Amino acid sequence: MTQQTVATAADFHEQVSQIVIEELELEEGELTDNGHFIDDYDSDSLSLITVVSRIEKELGVVIPKTELGELVNLRLLVDAVAQHAAESVNG
Repeated sequence: MTQQTVATAADFHEQVSQIVIEELELEEGELTDNGHFIDDYDSDSLSLITVVSRIEKELGVVIPKTELGELVNLRLLVDAVAQHAAESVNG
């Protein structure tokens, strides 16, 4: 029996943060876990789609488009990445 390593939200935090910072054109240190992408960072739905597309391309984690409306801050986005990464590993 082999032991599989399941990635946690902490494992994805830095990578997802960097993608969000680049796509929303934020300064280092400006992004917080609970800052609202639209209200606090003047993002829009197109920017969030771009963020999710980069996550899919760079991290290999697919997040269903139906969940985009719920992913309003970094914490929720990172949690979703970890959840869907685990689902893809577990089948």
